[in-house]
Amino acid sequence: MSHRKLGNFTRCTLAACLAGVGVSALPVDAGAADKMLGYANGAYDTVIYGSFDFSHASSDQNGYGADAGFVTAINGDITTTGWTLTANVGVSRSNDVATDTTSFNGSVLGGYQWHTPAYYFALNAGVHFVNNDDNPSGGPTDGSEAGVIAQYGFETKAVDAFYVQSYGALSSVYDQIYFHAKAGWKTQQLKYGAEFTASDEKDSGGTLRYGAFIGDIPLGMASVGISAGFQQELEAGKKDGFYSMVEMSMPLDIR
Repeated sequence: MSHRKLGNFTRCTLAACLAGVGVSALPVDAGAADKMLGYANGAYDTVIYGSFDFSHASSDQNGYGADAGFVTAINGDITTTGWTLTANVGVSRSNDVATDTTSFNGSVLGGYQWHTPAYYFALNAGVHFVNNDDNPSGGPTDGSEAGVIAQYGFETKAVDAFYVQSYGALSSVYDQIYFHAKAGWKTQQLKYGAEFTASDEKDSGGTLRYGAFIGDIPLGMASVGISAGFQQELEAGKKDGFYSMVEMSMPLDIR
C-alpha cells in the first residue's frame, strides 16, 4: 500500500498511512478529542488543526505528508454536546522501490459530539476525495476517486489519571481503513504514553505503527503533540522502518 495520506496522514492514510513506507492518513479528525478539552465553556466555537508526518525505511522507501483542517460547533460552543462541521485537506509524497506517488485528499463531514465530565465522543460522516498520481502510472489506486467516509473520536478527560484516546475512519475511496489508539497518563499539563496505528487500503498489505507520544505541549494559544516509533509493513517486499509526527491545534472564536 502506498503511503499516501488518506486523506493525517497519507494515502495509504487516516489517513494515509498508507508500496513503500510513508505517511499515515484518512481525513480523520485525528485528535478531535484533544482539540475540545480544557477550554472554558462558551469561549471558543472552532478549533483549527494541522499535522506533519514522516516515515523512512531506506533511501528508496520513504514518505511524508501534511494536513490541515478545522472543526466548528454549530451551537457556538466547541466544549459542549452538539452538532459539528469538519473539513480537512492533505497532501503527501511517497517513494517506493517500484512506484513514486503524490497524493491529495480532502473531506467535509457533519457530525455530533458528546461531552461528559469523564469523556468526549464524536461520530462524523461525509464526503471524501482522493487524487493519486503514480509514477509509473497504472496502479490499482492511481487516479481520482470520490466517495463517503465515516469516523469516530474518543478521549478521556480525567487528569492525574489513566488516559485513553482513539479515533478511526472507514472510507469507500479505495477501501481505506484507519485506526489509532493511545494509552498512558494525563497530568494537569501534559499527557504521554504509548500509541498504536493500523491502516490499509485497496490491494495493500497494510501498515502498523508502534510508538510513544507526548501531547498538550503549550505553544502560545496552540497545543502541540509529538510521536515517533517503529513502522511495520505487512506487504511482501516492503521494508520496516520508523515514523515521526508533529500535530498542532488551536481554539478560535470566529463568530
